[in-house]
Amino acid sequence: MNKTIFITALLLAVYAASSQALHCYVCSTDTNSGCSHPEQNGISSTLCPDTATHCSTYTVNLYDDFPNVVRQCKSGDYSYGCTFSYATSTCVCDYNECNYVDNSPITASAATAKAPILLTLFTAACAIFLSFF
Repeated sequence: MNKTIFITALLLAVYAASSQALHCYVCSTDTNSGCSHPEQNGISSTLCPDTATHCSTYTVNLYDDFPNVVRQCKSGDYSYGCTFSYATSTCVCDYNECNYVDNSPITASAATAKAPILLTLFTAACAIFLSFF
């Protein structure tokens, strides 16, 4: 039974530590054309400052072939999801590396809500498994 408590505490500590550090893609097509698709072009995510609460992607598409994309860490009170106007779009999300995709009307809240549930299920499965030993 001591193994179960130890593993559960360890998993919760790892989850708590990882949830505090936000990683976002930070780049601009002005300086790196690969920023339009960072995962496909080998761009690594960046550890955001402690004050950052969100990742964002801002796209200006005046000319169809060459959109200007800026991906960054953000601080403040933002609504999740995407906003669109004439030739611009802005998407805001709040989980690691969530600003890798092209701006599309998806919200981060669904993905954020699933993470604690999956961790809880995993922890429960480990506890049940270890109870047999």
